[in-house]
Amino acid sequence: MTIWFCVKTNQTPDTVAQVVCAFNTFDEETPNGKCTWTIEKGKGVEEYWQILSKYEHKKEASCVALVYREGDTVVLGEVADEVLPNFMAPLLAKYGFDLVKWIVANPKR
Repeated sequence: MTIWFCVKTNQTPDTVAQVVCAFNTFDEETPNGKCTWTIEKGKGVEEYWQILSKYEHKKEASCVALVYREGDTVVLGEVADEVLPNFMAPLLAKYGFDLVKWIVANPKR
C-alpha cells in the first residue's frame, strides 16, 4: 500500500517534513548502525523535498516520502505502509486529527 498524508497548514513543506524527521532519528544501534531521517530539496522543476532514511553503515539513503505544497495543504506522498506509524504519530501530535488526512492506494497486482 502507498499512503499520502495531507496536512492543512500555512507552514512550508520543509517545516512539516522536519516534524517527521525529528521524530524518526534513533540513537539505538541496529546491525546497520544508527538511523537518521533528513530532508533534502528535490532537484526538479517543481518545488519539493525528499525525506531520506539513512543507516550509519550503509552508503545509500532511501527516500521514504516526497513533500510538496498543493494549495493550502502540505502533502507527504508515496509513503510505504511499513513506515506509516513513523508519519502518523508526529503529524497527529503536532497538527491534530482535524488538520491531518490520509489517502491509501493499493496498487494493482
